[in-house]
Amino acid sequence: MSNISCSSKEDLTPDREEPIEQPEPETRVLKEKASFGIGAAIKTSLMGESGYMQTVTTHFSQITAEWEMKMDAIWTSSTHYQWAGADKLVDFAIDNDLDVHGHTLVWYKSFPSWFKNAGYDSTAFEDHVKTYIKTVVERYKGKVISWDVANEIFNDNGSLRITDCPVHATFKDPIAFYGRCFQYAHEADPDAKLFYNDYSVVIAPGKRNAIKNMVQRFKSEGIPIHGIGDQFHYRINNDKSTLRNGLNDMASTGLLVHISELDIVMNVNKSDNYVFTEAEAKKQSDMYKHIAESYSALPAQQRFAISLWGVTDKHTWLTGSWHPKEYPLLFDQSYQHKEAYKGFLSGLN
Repeated sequence: MSNISCSSKEDLTPDREEPIEQPEPETRVLKEKASFGIGAAIKTSLMGESGYMQTVTTHFSQITAEWEMKMDAIWTSSTHYQWAGADKLVDFAIDNDLDVHGHTLVWYKSFPSWFKNAGYDSTAFEDHVKTYIKTVVERYKGKVISWDVANEIFNDNGSLRITDCPVHATFKDPIAFYGRCFQYAHEADPDAKLFYNDYSVVIAPGKRNAIKNMVQRFKSEGIPIHGIGDQFHYRINNDKSTLRNGLNDMASTGLLVHISELDIVMNVNKSDNYVFTEAEAKKQSDMYKHIAESYSALPAQQRFAISLWGVTDKHTWLTGSWHPKEYPLLFDQSYQHKEAYKGFLSGLN
């Protein structure tokens, strides 16, 4: 018969529950928490507005020109360049220790009228564009860390853009021309990271495959391309798993991945009666958190930046291009951070 020792009364007393340690409230701002760039598209015309630049310098580590660095803003004739806007933006970045992402060197919508009406053959067309790229990139060498070299080449189904595209109208092999543009930019600043940028990349498999094929071609031909940007002008009802899976597929190229122009459309039906309620704010917060988490899950060496397309709901392109009742960004019209900011911040890693 085995001996069974009796436990003392104290031993039978249930363990006392230790108090649950509450997490410390997050005190870091976006740029402090993220392990990659956090950018905002800005306009020099808004720099004098109270709250605008303070919000940028407090929360962001990188800026993009919303329009001052597009071709038609700079290239006023074949021999004249208007530098005032771009210089002001770059000088502001230097003074405030911000990186600059250059947007964009070649975009079908930003060829100036004088250029489109000149009737250049392919040789003259490319000579002028080569001069433009080298002039711009060399001017900001060491000051602009990265460039969108080419923007919106493809339709969503993967076909090349034809309508209103002077490149397609001029060259039998537009992709080869764009590849040479990457080469010209690289020659002007070998240290700058060079991106292809487009919209709907993660939700349009045809476009994404066309981009991946172009990347493979560039790699095989020795063309310097370092990253892909998806603008991420998406809507609150876009499928979250589609966004995540598309991001992962972009990363399969091995290149840097840039969420380049992020905002979230809330008033998806363009309703005059739309109200941005607390429930809508929560949905937006959840979407921003999902995007930040999905991006943070990419390989660390491929995370370039997440850039918001704007700073405040007060000045968003969507109130003009989509609907006046639209609230797509992280800060409200009074520069107060929204629930979306909290969601985005919590999703960053």
